[in-house]
Amino acid sequence: MVLNWLTTFEYALLRATFLFFPAMVANALPVITSRIIHKKHPLDFGLKFIDGKRILGKNKSIEGFIAGVAGGFLVGCIYALITHNNAWITYGTVSGFGAMVGDSLNSFVKRRLNLSSGEPFIPMDQLSFILTAFVLITVLGVDNLAGIRLSITDLAMGIYIVMVLHPLTNLVAYFLKLKETPL
Repeated sequence: MVLNWLTTFEYALLRATFLFFPAMVANALPVITSRIIHKKHPLDFGLKFIDGKRILGKNKSIEGFIAGVAGGFLVGCIYALITHNNAWITYGTVSGFGAMVGDSLNSFVKRRLNLSSGEPFIPMDQLSFILTAFVLITVLGVDNLAGIRLSITDLAMGIYIVMVLHPLTNLVAYFLKLKETPL
């Protein structure tokens, strides 16, 4: 349903924000969680890959991963309450899980490229979580369960949003001393 007062672009922007919000929340929560929970358990268990480097690095924790998935789940619960469709709970959970897997894959690649934990890796820092969430949601058909269909247009708009918002939210997190680098 396109609202009459919205342009097609504005509608696409709002739709993508709604559809990717669980992944965006999931991607942000590990940073906040790391400041609340000081004793973290490394997601890679401190193990090293065949190249002798940590698999994921010091900034990926089990607590952060769980917080991200839980954040997606909670957004899904809110969507379910608003829409009266419990499939949104699954959508939010899968979206949050996809975001965390994508972020972890990004860290794995960064370690292989000799980039240290927290060092910017543009544009993959912005894209990895949203791309993986999109792939999991569509491959598993969770979007159809929720009564919608994620499209390439939704993905393109989601990428546009993330490419604008991610640097801004990182800058805010840096000023709040939640992150060590402004990007």
